[in-house]
Amino acid sequence: MNEAALIKIQCKIMGLDRELKQYVNELITGNTDLNDDQLTSMINSTTRELSVYDYILKLIINNQEVN
Repeated sequence: MNEAALIKIQCKIMGLDRELKQYVNELITGNTDLNDDQLTSMINSTTRELSVYDYILKLIINNQEVN
C-alpha cells in the first residue's frame, strides 16, 4: 500500500513541479493570455499544493522507515 501511495504522490509532485515551472515561465516571458495577477495566484496555489504533497510524501517515507 505504501509503495503505491509513494508512487502516486511522487507523480503528483512531478506534475505540479512542471505546472509551476510553466506558470513562472509564462509570467517571466509574458507569453500568456492571463494577466500577472492571475498567474501569480496560480503560482501561489500550485506552490501551496506542492507543499502539501511534499509533506504527505515525507509522512509516507517516515512511516516506511518505522516499519
